[in-house]
Amino acid sequence: MKTRRIVSGLLAALLLASCSNNASDPDSTESTSPTAEAEVPAAETEPAEPEDARLSVPDNLPDRTFDGQEFRVLTTTSKEFQFRVDELNGEITNDSIYNRNQTIEDRFDAKIATVLTDVPYDQINHYVKAAADECEIVDHFEYKAYTPIGQHSYLDWNTIPYIDQSRPWWSKDSNEGSTINGKLYCIVGDLSITALQYTFAMFFDMDLTSQYGYTAEDLYGTVFEGKWTLDKLQSVAESIYVDLNANGKSDDGDVLGYAYWYFHGTDVWVTAMGEHITTYEDGKINVTLGTEKVYNALDKVINLVYNTQGAFKFIDETHARDEFIAGRVAIMQMMFEDCYGPLRDMENAYSVLPYPKYDEAQEGYYTNSMDQHSVFGAPVTLPEDRYDFVGIMMEALNAESWKTVYPAFYDTALKNKYSEDAVTAQMIDLIMAGRVYEFSFQFGEYLQALPYMFRNQLFSGQNTLASTLQKSQKSLGKLLEKVYAMYE
Repeated sequence: MKTRRIVSGLLAALLLASCSNNASDPDSTESTSPTAEAEVPAAETEPAEPEDARLSVPDNLPDRTFDGQEFRVLTTTSKEFQFRVDELNGEITNDSIYNRNQTIEDRFDAKIATVLTDVPYDQINHYVKAAADECEIVDHFEYKAYTPIGQHSYLDWNTIPYIDQSRPWWSKDSNEGSTINGKLYCIVGDLSITALQYTFAMFFDMDLTSQYGYTAEDLYGTVFEGKWTLDKLQSVAESIYVDLNANGKSDDGDVLGYAYWYFHGTDVWVTAMGEHITTYEDGKINVTLGTEKVYNALDKVINLVYNTQGAFKFIDETHARDEFIAGRVAIMQMMFEDCYGPLRDMENAYSVLPYPKYDEAQEGYYTNSMDQHSVFGAPVTLPEDRYDFVGIMMEALNAESWKTVYPAFYDTALKNKYSEDAVTAQMIDLIMAGRVYEFSFQFGEYLQALPYMFRNQLFSGQNTLASTLQKSQKSLGKLLEKVYAMYE
């Protein structure tokens, strides 16, 4: 296996600002205006020490103890690692969670515990109906938020003391965008490690692209110059192609310039274009997906996928990733989560780029996290005399995660252990700085799959989005009124 080049330093300045403010049967495996384009430090810049800088930031919590009380998190087996691990094992990400918990438990004389279920978003409704006191918070997929919210099972986080959403460990973009009529039922912060892991980017095979005249330095330069656009992606895709099976068309098994798996990564395109699916203004939730820019972007992506030699649509996620790992796909959209598993054994060097802009006039590069990342609710059955306990523990868990756990996952795992060079680390900073959240994903299923319309249109290869939205206008309007009523 090729020896990987390890990044020697950490790029702190942007990271400190970006990590928190700015990952279909989902059980099988953030929205306000987009931020401006990130100012990324030069590759030779001497990095600061982000972990030390973070450790010095006070959480301003009171000196309280809780006599060994359990802080119970209702969650799934697959997401339990965010809240507790059994022991130290020498793996830095595992040990960062263990040490975080030890620090908080010792400080507040409390115990962090998990209550496991396959469907926490349903289970909490049963607990509430039975007036059962079974947990302090609930963790579940973002896209399932409508299930407990619709049943009025959650408290408004703005009523919980000690939760300071202005602090860097809270996801400002997500929480402001999810506050409707002054109420926030599902909160996101750095306790949600999956919000980092499930962030999407364009991964590229550095060895394969360089064979066709696109060195990593060239591609990075295109990004820094603001010229990484949909048209540029198509230009690269059509220039990298070998018809290995000699059937005269771009398909499975060929060397491809661009390929995608048709599911979650496609949901990013609307955000990447700087657009929104819904907006909340003056007490009303509006559908804003139907803009000329979105329609035109859909045309461009359809043309890229279906009419470009060197581009292909895979149906199976694992197979698509395997083709990238095998060195037969130059560019493919994946999550940072893939760095921890499948890509570890990739022979070719790889790196990441942001999703391309619509055009050079677009201000910045944007992305989002898959709608399966963790969001947190507090059950209405929570006794009021435990509000302080929940507020203090949640603030502490998110603060300590920002100080020690995120650096372990983000800096060490992504930048140092798996990154190929220093500029890759800059790319990750830029991608994270442009990460935004879209409120509609919390109600995606309820809203007639509104957040997934772009995905479905692309999969069909036909741009009928305008007519689809027109046909759905009346029913979506009524549903959005019901969503707003959930927050009254």
